[in-house]
Amino acid sequence: MRYFTRISLILGIMLLCVGAGTTENKLTEGIQPGDLAPEIGLQGVELQGNGYVLVQFWAAYDPQSRLENVIMHNVIAQSKMKNLRLISISLDENPSVFQGVIKADRLDKATQFNIADRTKSGLLGQHCLKNGFGNWLIGPNGVIVETNIRPDELSGKILLAI
Repeated sequence: MRYFTRISLILGIMLLCVGAGTTENKLTEGIQPGDLAPEIGLQGVELQGNGYVLVQFWAAYDPQSRLENVIMHNVIAQSKMKNLRLISISLDENPSVFQGVIKADRLDKATQFNIADRTKSGLLGQHCLKNGFGNWLIGPNGVIVETNIRPDELSGKILLAI
C-alpha cells in the first residue's frame, strides 16, 4: 500500500509539472510594459509599424504636462533616431486652446492631436490615465516598452530594446 501511495504521488506531481508547462502565453492589451498597446481611437494613427512610437498625453491647463510635451517634442525632433516618432495627445476640451498652444509652443502639427471630449473618447478611464498625463513608449510590434519615460531616458530605452 505504501508503494502505491508513493507512485501515485510521483505521478500526480509529474502531471502537474507537465500541465503547468503547456499554458499558452498571449499578449494582453493594457498599459504596462510587456502589454499590447491599446487602441487610442485616433483616425489615421497607427501605433505599430516601422520603429518606436512615443505616445505623450498632456493638456494646456496642466503646466507640467505641457512643458514635458514641448521637451519631448524637441528631443525627438533633434534626435538622430530615425526609428522614433511622436504622437502627442492633448486632452484639452477647447480645440481653440489646443490650436493656440500648438502655435505658441511651435510644435509640429503632424505630431499633435486633440481629443476634446474626454468622456466620449474614454481615454482617461479606459487606459488608466488617472491624472490624464504621462506617456507610453511602444515598440515596432505594438508592445509597450516603457511607461512614463523621461526625455533623458528615451534613447537608452530604445537602444536597450533593440
